[in-house]
Amino acid sequence: MVTLLIVRHSKTPWNLAGRIQGRSDIPLAPESEQLTREAGKKLRPLPDAAFCSPLVRAKRTAELLLEGTGITPVIDERLVERDFGALDGKTYDELGLPDHTRLFYVLDEAIGAERSEDVYNRVRSFLDDIGARYDGKRVLVVSHGVCISYLAYALTHDRWNPADYTLEYIKNLDIIERTYAGGTKK
Repeated sequence: MVTLLIVRHSKTPWNLAGRIQGRSDIPLAPESEQLTREAGKKLRPLPDAAFCSPLVRAKRTAELLLEGTGITPVIDERLVERDFGALDGKTYDELGLPDHTRLFYVLDEAIGAERSEDVYNRVRSFLDDIGARYDGKRVLVVSHGVCISYLAYALTHDRWNPADYTLEYIKNLDIIERTYAGGTKK
């Protein structure tokens, strides 16, 4: 069983503006850097390994969380945010959505958006690899809001079923701890 410390990247200017980022490679907001360093102090005991999305906001968050620990985060493409296609760069207001909680329900209809099942399959592949390689260890995972929601779903579901999926929202810089043992949440 592996213990996962799952963190959503720190805030970017687009987060602050209510703009959907998707695969746009937006850097952290300047004020996020120190907040991220402070959040890193909560990672005790330290993780045995760390993985992050290749997007700069997640990579920089992982680096700042681990600053001074000697742990270098490994970039894993499977942790990248869902491709939102034509919705990328739009604000919730422009889409007529009250907030992020309704975003999932319009994603599968968006031109060029990554399919839900494809997101599930890639995060499930990541979990299976980590579960096999880091049994008994603590692993930091820094990713993105929607990707993390699929990751949380994959912890408790062996296959994709849209009827069972509910968006699990995690705030920027929140640390959620979960365990994973080959397809089951403990």
